Amino acid sequence: MSKKTLYLSHGDKGGCGKSVLSMLLVEHLLANGKTVHLVESDPSQPDLAKRYEDDGKVVIGFLSLNQAGDSENAISKFNAWLETQGGDDVVVNLPAGASETLDSLGDLLADTCEALGYRLVVTYSLEKNGMAADMLAGSLKSGVMSYAAPENRFVVYPAFKGEPQDFAWFEHAAREKYEMGEIAVPAMRSTAAWKALEATPGRMAQLVDKANRPDGWMVTDQSSVFRFYKAAMDAVAPLFEGE
Repeated sequence: MSKKTLYLSHGDKGGCGKSVLSMLLVEHLLANGKTVHLVESDPSQPDLAKRYEDDGKVVIGFLSLNQAGDSENAISKFNAWLETQGGDDVVVNLPAGASETLDSLGDLLADTCEALGYRLVVTYSLEKNGMAADMLAGSLKSGVMSYAAPENRFVVYPAFKGEPQDFAWFEHAAREKYEMGEIAVPAMRSTAAWKALEATPGRMAQLVDKANRPDGWMVTDQSSVFRFYKAAMDAVAPLFEGE
């Protein structure tokens, strides 16, 4: 029997692909008939909220989780929201710098997940540099990644940054020390198609429906988005194997 699941899309720098990963999680859940509770934890940049604001199967919440000076209250507010309003499938799009809030208080989040029956799944989208690898190692040692079961934590290599072997994490000592999954999220190489996708709200699965090409999209734009969508759904499939 499936458990409730809380998905955290983590990664400390802006531009490392956290929002894209969150979008792909939402898309996979929607494609499987789920109602998704999407939490934008940086309310100043609600990109995904705008994409799904008219979708009746996506319930959107705004809870700031980038409050290093008030971390415990931030986590407490989130936990209270999860207990009173969270659904069976919750996707949290974390902000840059979330480790300052989460990694010292992962036990509070984990305790709430256990009490409420949530499976905790954490992904960590990487930058290529050594600092990002060290921060991931710290989260695996004692931060929020350490509270997810090994089969429920995943390192994410965003292909638009490079191949996995191009990332400092690939040769980092902690990569062999800690058990976790690894996924590579594909890149959409067509700049025009990516701009069309960013500018058009709605589910990707509907935007790639060839019978209903979005206004202003070229045929090749839709084909490129469809190609990306198919590859991305395959890439994130391992995150759902524990359901």
